[in-house]
Amino acid sequence: MRRRWWPPAIGLGYIAMIGILGGLGGQHVLLGLLGFLDAYNEKTRLFLRTFLPFIVTGAVYDSLRYTLHASTTGRVHVAGPYELDRAWFGIGGRTLNEVFAIHHWAIADFIAGLAYLLYVGEFLALGMIEFFLGRAANAAVFARCFFAVNMLGFITYFVYPAAPPWYVAAHGMGPAQMNIAPSPGAAQRFDALLGTHLFENAYSHSVEVFGAIPSLHMAYPVIAAVLAFRIRELRWARWPAAAYVPIMCFSAVYLQHHYVIDLLVGGAYALVVAFAVLAWERRRAASTA
Repeated sequence: MRRRWWPPAIGLGYIAMIGILGGLGGQHVLLGLLGFLDAYNEKTRLFLRTFLPFIVTGAVYDSLRYTLHASTTGRVHVAGPYELDRAWFGIGGRTLNEVFAIHHWAIADFIAGLAYLLYVGEFLALGMIEFFLGRAANAAVFARCFFAVNMLGFITYFVYPAAPPWYVAAHGMGPAQMNIAPSPGAAQRFDALLGTHLFENAYSHSVEVFGAIPSLHMAYPVIAAVLAFRIRELRWARWPAAAYVPIMCFSAVYLQHHYVIDLLVGGAYALVVAFAVLAWERRRAASTA
């Protein structure tokens, strides 16, 4: 196998850049060292090429901590999403989030928390299964969809920064307080139920607070369900993937992380991306043939 110097060099350059900017951690080192997969053997090179969109997405997401705060200060929408959601989907003058803040149950805390923990894992697992079963082309479709929907989401964070329901409940409708740390919201009840710190630890590494629109928690399961129904080899996953979508809808609202309108935007982004990537793959295959 012909060795190439530039993939490891890019990885090391990424580590050096984060070190210069500040905040270098173990996750950045691991991300950068993935470039060496290109130099080991053909299988690891194929793995890197197939899942590169996931890796790039992770790097871009982490970079938001250097730019998003400064770019959205004074422009965060707090009352608008709340009032719109209450008008369209509210019950008794309250948003569904406020209804669930009053009425919640241990079994629902467990189910919603578990669903929230798995939303990236489900998507990545389906792609990994396809790759390790020798269907790298299918895995690449998952990776490209993941990259595209996240880029749409990140752009929206800059264009229309929006406060999540837990922020409104804790801090009110006034101008956004930009020094607020990310919060697990009602997912804290899952940790309290099981005596864990899973959500506390996860949200301590979050780089954004005012990224409620779109709901990427909604987007990933929708794309996974669409791809499961469109990829013949994934027919075994079709109904489990489809069932996960409404569970995630409930969980995102129940845990105070998203309004219903956030879910609708996230679902719309997911459908556009899934069908656009599938159409592109068909045209590419036809051109190759």
